[in-house]
Amino acid sequence: MKTKITKIIDILLKIICTFSYPCLTFILSERGTKKEILIGMIIAFIFGVIINFKLFKNIFKKINIKNSLSSLVFSLLAVKIIFKYTIKMPAYFNSIISVHLKLNLHYTITTYLLVLLILPALVEITYILIEKLTPIIKEILTKMSKRDKILLLVITIIGFIASLILYNKTTIFYNAHNEKTPILYDVIYSTDSAAIYNHDAYLNINMEENDIRQPFFAIFALPFALVAYVLKTIFSFIPNAYAVFLNTIQISLLAFTVYMITKILNLNKKDSILYFIFTYVTFGLILYSFVMEQYIFALFYLILTIYIYTFDLLETNYFYISSVGTLLTSGIIFPLISKFKSLKTWTKNVLKCFIAFIFTSVVSGQLHLIINSKDGIITLLRFGGKNIPFINRLKQFLYFVRSIFLAPSGIIIKGPSQISYRLPQIETISIIGIIILVLVLISFILNRKNKMAIISFCWVIFSFVILCLVGWGTLENGLILYTLYFSWAYIILIYLLIDKLIKNARLKYIIIITLSLILLYFNLKEFINIIKFGLTYYKI
Repeated sequence: MKTKITKIIDILLKIICTFSYPCLTFILSERGTKKEILIGMIIAFIFGVIINFKLFKNIFKKINIKNSLSSLVFSLLAVKIIFKYTIKMPAYFNSIISVHLKLNLHYTITTYLLVLLILPALVEITYILIEKLTPIIKEILTKMSKRDKILLLVITIIGFIASLILYNKTTIFYNAHNEKTPILYDVIYSTDSAAIYNHDAYLNINMEENDIRQPFFAIFALPFALVAYVLKTIFSFIPNAYAVFLNTIQISLLAFTVYMITKILNLNKKDSILYFIFTYVTFGLILYSFVMEQYIFALFYLILTIYIYTFDLLETNYFYISSVGTLLTSGIIFPLISKFKSLKTWTKNVLKCFIAFIFTSVVSGQLHLIINSKDGIITLLRFGGKNIPFINRLKQFLYFVRSIFLAPSGIIIKGPSQISYRLPQIETISIIGIIILVLVLISFILNRKNKMAIISFCWVIFSFVILCLVGWGTLENGLILYTLYFSWAYIILIYLLIDKLIKNARLKYIIIITLSLILLYFNLKEFINIIKFGLTYYKI
């Protein structure tokens, strides 16, 4: 009798969870048309059937209480965020039941009903992710020494203190205002910091910045941004707490990204510290440690995908989806991280990733972006540089390469509606940029048997294709925006070149420390100029 009751409850739970998936798709499909929403809900239902009647054979035999409670808590927080940023769909749902069921429910009742409808799917998805990710997280943490953990903690603490001070002295890094109106774009170079912060691209999946370029950005930023959201609630007495905690988390993720690179390169303890120092004095990293943009998450997931591939932690590298989802251009990394053991295995893994990608796009309500990707890309190409002469694009690209390491000199532009800190028009060929590219090429030739050197050099070529040949961002003279996203490849190759040429460890340390001190001097000087600009024109 007990077994029969258990089976009945098991089937009922599976049915509830299965029907919850299309409900979740519905509530998150704020940008979709009626047809797109319907298609998404049908596909979501099919996925729900597969997950509940194929993946979970017997939920009571496999259930983990600790993971279940964690999933429930996380899902309840996620639901709160979903309904904070979803306004259109509850009203749309109300109109549907009003027409078809002749019920006129109060908005609050509708909201609670929708919460009950989407919660089972959210809990189930979260539970599956926790079950799958826990062994990987444990494996990654096992590789971390006590020294590594202390280093990351120190960087996080310094990042928190710096963010707390800077974010409460000036708004230019995250939410610049003209009187009481946010200046959404182009206060520092061509960044979109105020738009990203005000519309909360980290939690609001339907925010306009989360377009085809970053279709799943809010999904993969959500676990970290929720931490910032909770900390903001707990420490509400801290001014601008959400921005401070969110940026602190980003700084921590950036430090962890650098740590993963040191592991991928198989550096010893001393060389790891040396690599950290060399990376942290580059201008791209200094700047975007505090200017709120979406590239830290994109970079984190990109390097994490390479890390998972390097140490073979998953048979199918599903982290590729998080990499592509946080920035679509990261998809180009696929050929470089594909292990071709056999055609059958490779095809199977590709198919698994494709299905997971479709599942993510459908359940998150972003099928609209995928269906209309062609139109979205055509619209975005207005930021391309097809009307910019190639020589001008080349000048900007070489200056971009220089700016990864060495800060450019910015100028203050006083426009009719805002005051900005921008790059001057690039009129000359950057000799430093050419030298860096030559060194990068030499490094690749000397380290051509090193897999990470190959990946890095291909990434350098990709940066040339997207920024110079396509001319992305050249229309705005804003290539400095992409320094952090591409910098890792350049830094790796320059470091590997020094490591290859200088066999004497002491001499190598002297060269890198000297070079780092020179970069730190010029880069801090320029960063201080940006801070002074903020304190002058955007002081709190």
